[in-house]
Amino acid sequence: MFARNAVVPPGPARLIVGAFAAVAWCGTLACGAEPAGEAPEAPGDTSPYHILVTNDDGIDSPGIQALATALGEVGEVTVVAPCRQQSGTSMSISLDEEFRVRATPAGNCADVTPASAVRLAVRVLAPESGFDLVVSGINIGANVGEISHMSGTVGAAMMGAYLGIPAVAASQDSGPGEFEHAAGIVARFVAELRRRGPEIGIVYSLNFPAATAAETRGIAARPMGGSYFHIDHEEVTGDPGAEVADADGERRFSVVFVPPDAIPAGSDTEAYNEGLVTITPLRFDWTDHSTVEALGGWDLEALLDRR
Repeated sequence: MFARNAVVPPGPARLIVGAFAAVAWCGTLACGAEPAGEAPEAPGDTSPYHILVTNDDGIDSPGIQALATALGEVGEVTVVAPCRQQSGTSMSISLDEEFRVRATPAGNCADVTPASAVRLAVRVLAPESGFDLVVSGINIGANVGEISHMSGTVGAAMMGAYLGIPAVAASQDSGPGEFEHAAGIVARFVAELRRRGPEIGIVYSLNFPAATAAETRGIAARPMGGSYFHIDHEEVTGDPGAEVADADGERRFSVVFVPPDAIPAGSDTEAYNEGLVTITPLRFDWTDHSTVEALGGWDLEALLDRR
């Protein structure tokens, strides 16, 4: 059962779980994660700052837990995320007739895509004043370059932008699974966004190499470019197994990740491969405006069938 109007006990790191249940984290998070030690001090603005935290790796991912803890030092955090792994779903949405949301020790989880989790949270689980920011992550695996278009992490943040809420996506290279360093940087970035006032319609995509604070070479703002791997397919040969033995004409393929031949100079992919933390501002509007102008020079009326 969900407890409406639950009382939130005081504490330095506070997590407001949707509109239904409240949990005091009291310095540690579910699954035993330690609080991020690098979070910034709270901004001077004392008005409530409501942050929706989501991801595409599922509610139990250690990345979202580290992120929620760190952001609890910046604002009031609501967690609404898919109940299970949803990587590669981009901005796809769930169109089921009924959505089920349940409270867990880590936050609210819903049996929906990441983008739909954001839509659901904004429409029916938000605090009365709404959300000031959507933060998606920390994803297990980087999302630099063109891979970003396929990312459920970025897609969830894009849904925030679509709904008129500034958004941040955070991803970290698959590595030892320590997210506190990245979570601290995200929290400081969010505190700076709050101070400056983020631009609506922009998703700030942050990507972290698998490195400790001492190993991190620097941080840079870069445009999207290239891919640090390409997704391809190869045919699987051999005995297909009894379950498909009678499938006439069936062929089987598996996904393979192929390194690129070249990476554009000055791109986020280049900087990331050099060991830098990257920040890439992405627009929800994909329009190529110069091509719109060029199409104005076509005889577009000639394309219509006026017979």
